[in-house]
This record gives sequence, C-alpha cells and structure tokens, in this order.
Amino acid sequence: MNNLDFWLTFGPLFVINGFIVVAFVTFIFVSRTRPKTKDIEDRHSSVVLNKWIREFWMWLLEPFFKFFIYFKISPNAISILGSLVAVFAAAAFAVGHFGLGGWLMVLGASFDFFDGRVARAMNRCTEAGSFIDSCLDRVSEGITLTGLAFFYRDSFIFWVVMLAYLGSIVTSYSKAKGETMGIDYSGGMMQRPERIAYLGAGGIIAPVFSYFLYSYVLGWFPALTLAQLTGYIYLIPLSFVAIFCSATAIKRVVNIMILLDKKQGIR
Repeated sequence: MNNLDFWLTFGPLFVINGFIVVAFVTFIFVSRTRPKTKDIEDRHSSVVLNKWIREFWMWLLEPFFKFFIYFKISPNAISILGSLVAVFAAAAFAVGHFGLGGWLMVLGASFDFFDGRVARAMNRCTEAGSFIDSCLDRVSEGITLTGLAFFYRDSFIFWVVMLAYLGSIVTSYSKAKGETMGIDYSGGMMQRPERIAYLGAGGIIAPVFSYFLYSYVLGWFPALTLAQLTGYIYLIPLSFVAIFCSATAIKRVVNIMILLDKKQGIR
C-alpha cells in the first residue's frame, strides 16, 4: 500500500478518532459543571457504557439534538434516519470497510438517544412512536449483522455472526415477551447498547491494527489481503459479542421462566 492509498483508506479514520480523543479530553473538564441528563440517569448502565460515557456521547452529539428541535423533525423521522444509517453501515461492512462501518453503526445507534428525547421536548410521546422505534431498532441491528454475514459468507466466521444474530434476537424477544406476560426483566451484560459499542468500536479499531500488523503477517500468509486480515482481527470483538450475547439470552430466558413460575405460585 503506497502513501496515497494509505491516506485514502485510513486518513478519515485517523481524523475522526483524533477528534474523538480531543473531545473526550475536553469533556473531562466540561463534565465537572455540566448538569446530569435525566434520560441517561433513568437508563441502564454498565461497566463499558457507564453514565459518564453516555453523558460524553450525548454532549458530543448535542448539535444534532438542537438541529432536530429547531427544524421540528419528528421523532419517527429520527428513528427512520437511524435505520437508514444502519443500512450504510451494513454496506460498508459487507465490502470490508470496517472503520467506516463501525462509525456508521455507532452513529446510527446514537439516534436512539434522540428520538425519545426529542419526543419529550416536542411533547410528541406516543405509544405508536415507541412501537416503531423498537421495531426499527431490531431492523437496524439485523441489517448490520447481515452486512457482516455477507462479508464472511465464505468463512467459518459466518457462523460466529449467526450466533451473535441469534443471541441478539432472543435477548430482545425474551424481554418483550416477558413484559407482555407481566414480567419486567432486562438482566444480562450484553444488551443492545453494549452490542453496538463492542461491534462498533471493534470495527473502528480493527483496520488500524491490521495496517500495522500486515507487513509482519504477509511473510507467513502471502495471499492474505489487508481486508481479510481486518476481518480476522474483527473476529475478537465479534466472538466476544456472540458468546456473551448468547449467555445473556439464556440468562434472560431462564430467569423469566423462574419469575413466571413464582408468579403462578409454582415455586
């Protein structure tokens, strides 16, 4: 890869990553006086996606929120926009542009922060809006994993993608089905925000590692392309999500069954 190809491929990625690092350092000082966001305080928090990280991301994307409010863009339109971004993320993953796919995946999922917040700010909270938002969340995640499945279609890693796909479906469905039966349970470490964080961050970081490792690996595998090496490196976060997403799905199913039995006085 010559210098021109390098900057065309990795230049935008380094610029975006550098901007995020600068913004992150800036927010360390800004966060000391910034009031807490109610939406974040009320949401699920984890070790990776703790409330401070969520506050940083909300602060970074605040211009989007103000843009939506100023132009009175409906919450449903924001949800649809997030799904459209997910389509582009899937296309990027499908052709091996993992860095672009990772950032688009994170950006598309970030719109999930805004639709509910904009709905409350514009006094347009509706059950129909909440329903379509949940449906589009499933579509966005599904289409992104489909893009990954297409990239890995001739590799054993395809089945790792399928495991992550199955785990994400059961994780979401078990929670929704449990709620219809009177059980509100959302335990497990690999919920949708965590899945997006690991898969998105993995896509952002994998190309950087692959570039610096490529010259060393090429000696042992001369037919290996840079995109293929990136795909193999991405197997690390992908496997992590597949394993723990499946564990989360199993945990939810088992615990919801136990709670349903207790509700009926069986246990």
